[in-house]
Amino acid sequence: MSITVILIQLLQLFMMICLGFFIGKCHLFHYQFSNDLTKFVLNITMPFLILSSVTTSHFDQMPIIDILYASFLLVFLLPIIAYVIIKVLHIQKDASLYMFMISYPNVGFMGFPLIQSIYGQGALLYTAMINIGFNISLFSIGILMMNYQNQHEFHFSFRKLMTPGIISSLLAFIIYIFSVPIPTPIADFCTSIGNMTTPLSMFIIGLTMSQYDIKQMLCQGRIYLFCIFINFILPIGFMPLFQLIQNDIVKGIALIILAMPVANSAALYAKTYHQNEQLAVQTIFISTLLSVITIPLLVYFFLI
Repeated sequence: MSITVILIQLLQLFMMICLGFFIGKCHLFHYQFSNDLTKFVLNITMPFLILSSVTTSHFDQMPIIDILYASFLLVFLLPIIAYVIIKVLHIQKDASLYMFMISYPNVGFMGFPLIQSIYGQGALLYTAMINIGFNISLFSIGILMMNYQNQHEFHFSFRKLMTPGIISSLLAFIIYIFSVPIPTPIADFCTSIGNMTTPLSMFIIGLTMSQYDIKQMLCQGRIYLFCIFINFILPIGFMPLFQLIQNDIVKGIALIILAMPVANSAALYAKTYHQNEQLAVQTIFISTLLSVITIPLLVYFFLI
């Protein structure tokens, strides 16, 4: 594993955030531009990113049992643990957002390139399968989490779950199950649109950051403690469960996914569902910053 690859990837993400921050401070666009761009990412580019994870891949001879077990730990058990943590610590303020940020690491935007750098192109197939579960969860359980404290404003219905994100996740699952051949032009189209997600998401975070006092954002010790917990302590706590995974690559992927910073979607969802947007942006920024240290440490002690 090359630590340089991680540093370069994180630097690129920070440069995208800084661009959005600079443009936001220059007031080049109306405030509504950020809201419209958020809808564009959630409803257009992110669903295509989900589809591109299977339209450009061939899934042969996968350790399916290990992948399903890793998916269970990361997609189903992690949200339960997040809920328990919130209850045990008696967190009331921003409980919805804290649960969301514990449950959803940055798989799609940072996980794929980092895992590829460590295990090679073939490992992306395993990561894509786990990420399908994350995406389905994001547009179902994630929405419920964000409305955990706003139950009077949110009425559950399957119609509300049929968002572009979950529809694309289900289509991706069908493509995998039935090995549906996708013509190259369509696969390339999905990839091209999906690839817009990362820079636009980072750009939105920068725009959002520009609305707040940067010194205030970086000077809250509680957020640093929370980020150390989700970036470093939580992955270590999961290691005994990961030991039951027989395939070493899948085991490594599971650990790296859990070690990822808070997902960009925390800020996008906070804006959409009227949560504490500043807290989401602060946590994403600080957890991404700390990941420069925590990810190499976890890889060094548990994967090498």
